[in-house]
Amino acid sequence: MSTHRFHAPYVVTQDAEDRVLAPGVVEIADGWITRVEAANAAPAPDEPGPGLQIHHLDGVLLPGFVNTHAHTPMTLLRGAGEGLPVDRWLTEVMWPREARLTAEDVAWGMRLGATQLLRGGITTSVEMYFHPEALARAGREVGLRTVVTPPVLVAPGLEHHGSWQQQLERALELADLFRDDPLVDVGLGPHSAYAVPTEPLVATIDAAVAHGLLLHVHVAEGEHEGDVITAEHGLSVPRYLERLGALGTQLLAAHGVWLTDDDIALLAAHQTGVAHCPASNAKHASGLAPVRALRAAGVPVGIATDGPASHDRLDPFEEARTAIRLARLRERDAGALGPREALRMLTCEAAAALGRDDLGALEAGRRADLIHLELGPDLGPVLDPTQLVTHVVFSGSPAAVRDVWVGGQPAVVDHRPLAVDLTGASAEVTARARRVARR
Repeated sequence: MSTHRFHAPYVVTQDAEDRVLAPGVVEIADGWITRVEAANAAPAPDEPGPGLQIHHLDGVLLPGFVNTHAHTPMTLLRGAGEGLPVDRWLTEVMWPREARLTAEDVAWGMRLGATQLLRGGITTSVEMYFHPEALARAGREVGLRTVVTPPVLVAPGLEHHGSWQQQLERALELADLFRDDPLVDVGLGPHSAYAVPTEPLVATIDAAVAHGLLLHVHVAEGEHEGDVITAEHGLSVPRYLERLGALGTQLLAAHGVWLTDDDIALLAAHQTGVAHCPASNAKHASGLAPVRALRAAGVPVGIATDGPASHDRLDPFEEARTAIRLARLRERDAGALGPREALRMLTCEAAAALGRDDLGALEAGRRADLIHLELGPDLGPVLDPTQLVTHVVFSGSPAAVRDVWVGGQPAVVDHRPLAVDLTGASAEVTARARRVARR
């Protein structure tokens, strides 16, 4: 078993103690973190030996970012439907084009998008998209950890994906197929309460509960998306999902913009996670999510990119900054959300939103998903180690991400992705996007 020991001037742990070690040591073995300590506390001589590799890094070492909601193969649809609200964007642009996507289209879109995620420091991404097996295999191919939640969706033009029964059956088969895969976990992704009728929604929820799978649902993204649910059942969407049994498993509610105080209390009582997509919400004018109220109630909130058609960039640094700015504008309070909180929403709190205690922190017993940032002129001056987080969040960018490890394996080295030729992948995606855009 090979052991790797990383020395860095700064190690941001994001563990329960929320430490910045200056300097620090992180040791990993067999894909897991085994030790994280201040350098002056590190025992044993720092000498390479049999099975031990030592890495002296400059800059800062952080846990890999956890992207709590994405449709990454939508690199094929980036920029389409610009300026439309979500309902028209879906029905007039997205779903018609997605009806023409093949499994190979999705694989290429995922290869390109997953590489962009890795280059931004995202090591785990929760994905909901068509042709989920192709998505999972493409993500694994480039070294990204994925939580794949195959969609269950009933919409005109998507009949070729099969009946909802067939969609659900294939999703459960996929969960069995990847059950022991180190980089792929599978959940279930009924699109939303408004796009999935009650019968298939109940069947999908029951399957998630029975098999202990993550349930990933769009919730309260648009101001009026729940009107039909309220008219028919007299309930908000979260209350409706509770009645159907969705809170009996780990539920990840994507967006959560139009939540009432009662909804927030309900989600908190069940430790339901919320995936916050600030840039996507802003692009579609969906509204300002109640992030401070959610977190104050104890709801774990993870920051997410959404898909690259919902918001064109796959940049967690931009998402974190946008989350801070929108929270402060909503509350009219410059202290509503700070950089330390935002970074936690990209790491350990995002992991908690998924019910995962193996991700999101540099801590013994967690998976060895690490990112190494260069301390260039944008990330300084660092007059005190606690300033470092402020610089990373407000001034960081994918350009600062020098190296990435997922499960202890290198995925990006010296800014270069190891598995994908970006020029060739971009050309392939452009050609396929051109075909999909044709009517």
